[in-house]
Amino acid sequence: MPLLLAMLLLLAIPAAATPWRAEYAVTLAGVTVMEAQVTFDLDGPGYWVESRSRSRGLASLVARGAYVTRASGSWRGDAVAPRRYATEGQTRGSPRRIVIDYENAVPRVRVLDPVEDVPRTPIPEDALPGTVDSLSALAMLARQVSRTARCDASARMFDARRLTLFAARTVGQEADGLRCELESRHIAGIPTQRDPVQAAQPQIIHTWFVRPHENGPAIPGRVEIATRWWGRVEAHLIRLEPARAT
Repeated sequence: MPLLLAMLLLLAIPAAATPWRAEYAVTLAGVTVMEAQVTFDLDGPGYWVESRSRSRGLASLVARGAYVTRASGSWRGDAVAPRRYATEGQTRGSPRRIVIDYENAVPRVRVLDPVEDVPRTPIPEDALPGTVDSLSALAMLARQVSRTARCDASARMFDARRLTLFAARTVGQEADGLRCELESRHIAGIPTQRDPVQAAQPQIIHTWFVRPHENGPAIPGRVEIATRWWGRVEAHLIRLEPARAT
C-alpha cells in the first residue's frame, strides 16, 4: 500500500508556479478503504510535496492508520537533489516516524521510530550515496512525463529501512490516458522471515495520466496495483484544484 500512495505523487509540472491539491479515493473490491490528499509544487528551482492519508470504512476497523508525508529538495537539471523527507503517523494505534536529511547526496536518518520493527537483511553503507526518497523519485519521473510525454526512468530509493530499485516504462496512449508501468524491487532491508523467492518478486503498478485542467498538471487519473493478500487495489482521482502555497 505505501508504494500505491506514493504513486499518487506522480505529478507533472504545471505551466505556472502554482501549488495544486489532488484528492484520491483508494478502493478494494470497489469499496473505499482510504482517502489521500496530495498538495504539491514541482515548478521552479525547488519542489515540495505533502501527502495526507487515512483509512476509511471497514478498513479503519481492522487496520486503522493515518499518515502525513513530506518531501522537499531542488532540481539539478532533470535530476532531483532531495533535502528532507519526513513521514509521521500511526498504524493500528502504534506511532511511526521517520526523518531523513540529505548531505552531499547522502541520506542521514535523523529519526527512526520505532528503531527496530522486524529483523531485516543489512543495507551496505556504500549503497546509500545517490539514493533518493520515494516522493523525490516520483517527482523526477513526473518532470520527465511533463516534458517528454514518456515515463522511462529509474532510481534507487531508501526509506530508512529498505533499499529499493525503481524503474518505469512507457506502455502507450490509451483511452484512459498515458499508461505507464512501474516496477519496484526490494534489494536490501528485506524482512528475514520472508521467503527469498517471494521477496525477489517485483511489485508492478500501472497508472494512467490525465490532464483535468487545460493549464494544470497532468496527474494520474487512475492507479492500479495487484497485491498478494488484498487483491487489486485502485486509486481514483476525485478532484484537482489550485492550492495555497505553504
